[in-house]
Amino acid sequence: VQTRSGRMATALIDASKYQMFLDAQLVRRVQPSTRVTLRDEQVKPELCAAKCKNQNVRTNLIPENDILDDEARGWYLGFLLGGSTNQLSVEKHRTSGTIYSDRGITAEFLAGYQFSQWFGIRSGLSLISKNYITDLNVKYLGKDESYRTFYKDLYLQLPLMADLSLGGEDVRLHFRFGGYAGYWLSQWRHGYVYVPGDERPFTGDSHQFVEGFDQRFDAGLAGGLGLTLRVSPSWQLNFEGNYYHGLISTAKNPYKAYNRTWTFGMGVTYHF
Repeated sequence: VQTRSGRMATALIDASKYQMFLDAQLVRRVQPSTRVTLRDEQVKPELCAAKCKNQNVRTNLIPENDILDDEARGWYLGFLLGGSTNQLSVEKHRTSGTIYSDRGITAEFLAGYQFSQWFGIRSGLSLISKNYITDLNVKYLGKDESYRTFYKDLYLQLPLMADLSLGGEDVRLHFRFGGYAGYWLSQWRHGYVYVPGDERPFTGDSHQFVEGFDQRFDAGLAGGLGLTLRVSPSWQLNFEGNYYHGLISTAKNPYKAYNRTWTFGMGVTYHF
């Protein structure tokens, strides 16, 4: 059974009683098969039973919540574009100074599966900027000066999160939690930076990864909030913000540093 809004239900109808079903004014049209279209308010079994009384029509409609769960179940794909802000949390640094957060961009190809109207899993592949700024106090040639450096780090990241949602068919609020794994693709540096073991400051624009110093694999915890707006039976608009809490240091030695990254953006998803 298909309602006007596209919801699906199941009905058992005696094929010889089509005319009585029409007389009960439960259907708008009858196909050559046993598929019929009901009005939305007639999906509830008790309403159907009331209209079908004194008619020899046998029906067995499933509850509305089950209809919505069945409609929501399935795969979806999408794309998200937005921004990021990242703070590098350092446990022990070889110089004194301050580390500031910096902004970047994020682009993500989404993929997920809905098991029901309220529960699903969410993944995807994303490019995320995890940028930061350092103001370090350095003693060099008898001088005590502060040097500012801008770090532009680009990561390839794969999150996997449980997706809990609530709301109606057209507007839903999502709560997500899980983890992620990533890989440090590149770093561009601007300002005064240091080569490990070399105390001379210099101006540079790129970083060559050092095997014994840089940790390029990244992983940690993930969570976020999202809002979806249905614009058609298959398409949705997405607005969301996520937080990624790194658990693996970006440096192997002599200090530990962890990324704390927020992302925010909007996009679209297509539900199969």
